[in-house]
Amino acid sequence: MVRPFLTTQWKNVVLVNYRVPPELLLPHVPPGSELDTPDDDPSLHLLSLVALEFADMRVRGIPIPTARNFPEINLRFYVRRGPMRAVVFLREFVPTRLVVLGARLLYNQPYYLARITHHTHRDGGRVRVDTTFEHRRHRGIIRIDARDEPFIPPEDSQEHFLKEHYWGFDRDRAGRSFRYRVTHPVWRIYPIEDAEVTISPGALLGGEWQSIAWEKALHSIVWAEGSEAAVYPAEPLDAGEM
Repeated sequence: MVRPFLTTQWKNVVLVNYRVPPELLLPHVPPGSELDTPDDDPSLHLLSLVALEFADMRVRGIPIPTARNFPEINLRFYVRRGPMRAVVFLREFVPTRLVVLGARLLYNQPYYLARITHHTHRDGGRVRVDTTFEHRRHRGIIRIDARDEPFIPPEDSQEHFLKEHYWGFDRDRAGRSFRYRVTHPVWRIYPIEDAEVTISPGALLGGEWQSIAWEKALHSIVWAEGSEAAVYPAEPLDAGEM
């Protein structure tokens, strides 16, 4: 049995989803995979700005004293190889220097240091998440208000597509594609009633991404409850294929 490389709890996972031109994503698709879209809309290419909490993170079962509980903000998009549907990360931000160094060295992941807070508040039947972010000169927030009535959306919904990915794909320093498996239970989501987002993906990605009118490109927001999760060691993208 292969043991997880990393175990943790991913909590209060907020996905802010933007419609983007596929030509901006194509240069980042790992060789051997292709862009993926929701089953109900093959023309919909999405970039997700994701905010979440890591809790009780352990690497190979060992807790890291300075890197157990922390928030993260990342930018990801969606690819597939046959039945494997995966995410690819363009940027990942955490306030913990050790996580940045470890992720870059071990997984060649695009981690950066940032100031982040990510807090949840409950009041009666209401629930709210407040996220603040600062990286270099860019500052922004995510604020979500919802009813505290979590539910599991249908498997054929876009909400399910966005939150339920059990593979990550990427490339190593030599340009070879790899994959890593992720496991967690199916997540419930909250019915969102109000939201404000001022973090700009364009400011974080730079280049051609700055030409997108991000407020107009906003497609949806999903707030998932989260759960315990495990990430398994990396292996070649075509491992086990004949």
